[in-house]
Amino acid sequence: MTTDSKKEVLQAVRIGLLVNIGLALLKLIFGFWGNARALISDGLNSASDVLISLMILFVLKLATQKPDYDHPYGHEKYEGLAYFVLGIIFFSTAIYIGYDAIMGIVGHIQNPGDVASPHLFTVFVSILALAIKYFLFHYYMRIGKKHQSPTIQADAKNHLIDVFATSFSVVGLTIAQFGYVMFDDIAAFFIGLFILRLALQILKESVSFLTDQAPEKDEVEAIHQTILSIEGVISVDDLKVRKHMNQRYVDVEIGVKSNHTLEHAHKIAERVHHHVEETFPDVLHCMVHVNPHRNI
Repeated sequence: MTTDSKKEVLQAVRIGLLVNIGLALLKLIFGFWGNARALISDGLNSASDVLISLMILFVLKLATQKPDYDHPYGHEKYEGLAYFVLGIIFFSTAIYIGYDAIMGIVGHIQNPGDVASPHLFTVFVSILALAIKYFLFHYYMRIGKKHQSPTIQADAKNHLIDVFATSFSVVGLTIAQFGYVMFDDIAAFFIGLFILRLALQILKESVSFLTDQAPEKDEVEAIHQTILSIEGVISVDDLKVRKHMNQRYVDVEIGVKSNHTLEHAHKIAERVHHHVEETFPDVLHCMVHVNPHRNI
């Protein structure tokens, strides 16, 4: 990541941090004041977003450092670790919100009419929060795609989930104004489900980043066919491709004519190396080993 890219990504995180602090305070204050469980749950979600933004801000500074003696392949996997922690935070938040909502629903069933309806102003607060989150989602998605940052893209997905969650908050609080107070808790429960879905998706992806999982078969096959098409390559004896966050490392053994000189075989390997990296921009490095192919 270039210096300019790093600055723009970190600026996006700082903006997100400030917005999340404002949203968390807005939702929690008016949620408790207006007796709106859905808004309180949404506020807790925003509070977790504050912690996430702080963590991302710290980790991205590590992940964007240049390779050094201890980390010759770079520091990008710190971002993968952050991605995993994001999933844990989302998972914990979802369980808490879901449990609290279920207890609220049970309370309504056991003691109907004992709980006051949320105030009308909580609906307008939710609508305002929805508009802000919608803007933040598009802003993060644009920055994440522009600079190929998995963590920023994950947080963009988080903002999208927040859009859906806050939409449920708006609907639940609106219905509650007509005396159906339980819908406030039902909305909070669906907010928890949205966050849980995001958590499981992020945990699955982060594990693939941290364990050097291979990309999809179609991608590996495309690399395989590209190597075979290069002049001088008789066979692809072994091919391994592994993820390095949103990039790839390729290790390949190629077969060339056994009567080639060392210099000629080396030139073929160089062609493979350069052509793979040029054809697939997400390949960080292509390591080529040459084997003599004797069946020619």
